[in-house]
Amino acid sequence: MGLSVQMRQSLSAWFGRSQHLLRTAFLLFLVCLPPLPAGAQATPPDFRAALAGWQSSLDKAAARLARGDLEEAEYQALRSDLSSLYDSARGAASAATAEQEVNRQLADALGAPPAEGAPPEAPAVAADRQRLSKIIAELDGRARQAELIATRADILMRTATDKRMQQFTDALFQRGPLPLERGTWNSLPVQADYLRDRVVQAVAVTAADRAWRDRGFELAAAFLVALGVAWPLRRWLLRRFGHRPVETHPGYRQRVVAMAVEAVGRCLMTVLPTVAVAVALHHIIGGDVRTLPLQALIIAAAGGLAFFLFFSGLARATLAPDHSAWQLTGLEPASARALVRRITLFAGGLAVAGGAVVLQNRMLSPPELQAVTGFAAMLLATAALMFLLPGRLWRTVPPVQEPAQPPPGDAAAEAPAAAGGSWVHLRFLGGAVALAALGASAAGYHNLSVYVGMLSLAAVAVGGLLLLVRGVARELLTMVMEREQGPVAELRRLLVRSERGVQAADWCGRVAIDFALITLAAAILLPLSGIDWSELRSLFDTFMRGVTIGGVRLAPADIIAAILLFSAAVMVTRYVQRTLDVRVLQRLQIDRGVQNSIKTGIGYFGFMVALLVAIGALGLDLSNLALIAGALSVGIGFGLQNVVSNFVSGLILLVERPIKVGDWVVVGDKEGVVKRISVRATEIQTFQRASVIIPNSELVSSAVVNWTFKDKFGRIDIKVGVEYGSDLKLVRETLLACANAHPRVARMPGPMVVFRDFGQSSLDFELRCFIPDVDFFLSTASDLRFAIAEAFERNGIAIPFNQQVMHIPQLDGLRDLIERRGAPAAPSSAPPAPRLETIT
Repeated sequence: MGLSVQMRQSLSAWFGRSQHLLRTAFLLFLVCLPPLPAGAQATPPDFRAALAGWQSSLDKAAARLARGDLEEAEYQALRSDLSSLYDSARGAASAATAEQEVNRQLADALGAPPAEGAPPEAPAVAADRQRLSKIIAELDGRARQAELIATRADILMRTATDKRMQQFTDALFQRGPLPLERGTWNSLPVQADYLRDRVVQAVAVTAADRAWRDRGFELAAAFLVALGVAWPLRRWLLRRFGHRPVETHPGYRQRVVAMAVEAVGRCLMTVLPTVAVAVALHHIIGGDVRTLPLQALIIAAAGGLAFFLFFSGLARATLAPDHSAWQLTGLEPASARALVRRITLFAGGLAVAGGAVVLQNRMLSPPELQAVTGFAAMLLATAALMFLLPGRLWRTVPPVQEPAQPPPGDAAAEAPAAAGGSWVHLRFLGGAVALAALGASAAGYHNLSVYVGMLSLAAVAVGGLLLLVRGVARELLTMVMEREQGPVAELRRLLVRSERGVQAADWCGRVAIDFALITLAAAILLPLSGIDWSELRSLFDTFMRGVTIGGVRLAPADIIAAILLFSAAVMVTRYVQRTLDVRVLQRLQIDRGVQNSIKTGIGYFGFMVALLVAIGALGLDLSNLALIAGALSVGIGFGLQNVVSNFVSGLILLVERPIKVGDWVVVGDKEGVVKRISVRATEIQTFQRASVIIPNSELVSSAVVNWTFKDKFGRIDIKVGVEYGSDLKLVRETLLACANAHPRVARMPGPMVVFRDFGQSSLDFELRCFIPDVDFFLSTASDLRFAIAEAFERNGIAIPFNQQVMHIPQLDGLRDLIERRGAPAAPSSAPPAPRLETIT
């Protein structure tokens, strides 16, 4: 004991001297370092220049916002400049903070300053400490100034957004001339003649341009070539994959594919050439200001024609009026045909009305003419929409019962046709919106009427297209989930294996498709509602940056990145587990329990790595997590002690492997085969096919009988008793013969017979024999008992019943009394009667 104390004291002294030497060497190293350049001790000139430029730009932006009346282009430029300034200031603040942290670490490396009354430190160390303190203060000032600039830029961007929205709202609710007043109509002839003269002049200027005529010929030729390609392709698509006469009822997947092909052929293949020609015409004649009326006319005509082709084609693709078997809506054939005619009429009226409104707006018509034209267009659109409201157009039929076995080639589960739904009631909402827009136009709110009408039509168009995309995407997802061969099927089996996993993945995929389509619809419709792309990007950036709670920033971008990285790490872990199991472990012929332990250990390791990667992606400080874990340790100790104990016990079982998967174990009164060792508990399947879940802590702390711990070699003990007086050599030979005759009994060591005891009713023997595989323990023991019973019967060896002998002395006295009273005396020569001694 004394020697160990001396050794500890010597080690402590040596460690103290080592610390002192290391500290002295470090201080000498700092003294020998060259001083930092002077530019690091003051604010660099480039930062001062940038700061002055930022302040000047902010002052100009504030002055421009104070004047008001921002044009759209001016607003976009102002917001772009402020956004760039904000990013630059934030970048400068981040760089200053990072450099400040580096210098703070250098200052911490110098150690704590000497306490009051302590000897002063070396002059070189004191100079370095003062220099680093000055640099840290300068960097802190730079960071604060940059943050102030960024905050001011953010405030100005918000102010600009508020002003723009205020201007947009004011313009939207600006009241113009009433279209039904007599004074409004009195000035229409003069205004109409003025617009006619402008259009005629634009046409004359265009016709007089020789270069335009040459390009017009080339444009016409290109249009004819495009039409010659698009029209045959459209006919081939519709005939090959679209709606066509069929003898049997097509499956749900076939109907979805046909609807998508019809929509592409009837909408895109007709709209795209029209739009392309309009864009080309606008580009050709767009160089001359005098042709602006003609440009507006081309845009209005092309837009109206494209709108008509799109909606009429979408109606025929969705409702399938000529082929009722291909319907997905469940409408009656007569209702579908009538509805397609009404939708075509509505599309034509709306195309004319919309084209007129666009033409008036782009030609900068006088307010009176715009008011009358807008009211007439809205009246035409509302009247056309009213033809779609009658209920007889929306009659549905009962769902069609699909055949029990789907036709070949349509492996998808056949879904019955929809018997209508709540979507048919949306027509009343559309009618109400149209009436509201018509009322606003009649009241003089022309801008509000056009805004509501255009936004409603855009919502209908985008919703119809995205519903088609949704149906096709869901069918593709179903095909992926049902495919049995190929790389897609391999990837699916890698990610999910069970049927419940496939169902969960299918549900998650459908939710993801809906979320993506809703996001896409919002990205398309929000700019049409008046929200600018830059504002959307700003809102998105603000949302993705998240909020700070208790010094921890919770950002959706970091959360999404953490989820993706965690999922990728788990997927890689599963791939490694499966590859190792199939290509390595099974070929090495390792025990199944060892294979399971290796796979489980790799799974735990991969999960921990995935968790650490996710925490790193979230940007969480591990020191803060350590503090939280320390605070929760008390709660874990009291409330979760059983869970922690089972988890640690599970790790012990996987490392020490007292039991493994496939072992035959006995735990208390439970006996069975180990099927799975998880984090919390172990599953044992009894021989009655019942699963018993035993906590891991119980397996570690209690006695466990493992029949297959090292190997499967085991011994069978069969006890048997024979009656007294049996031939003992014959009994021994008979038992050995029965054991040697069984094919599963081992020959080395061979079976043996043990004379156990002289029992009360029998001579007790025990047959002991070994078998190579204890999995056949019960069947082998049963076979041996059958063989022993038959051999004993052949050899005349009896197995006695359990017997007990009871001595009753009072029966002798009772016998003597009976003989004295009534029985004659026996002759003296006769032998005495035997005494009644026992009752068996």
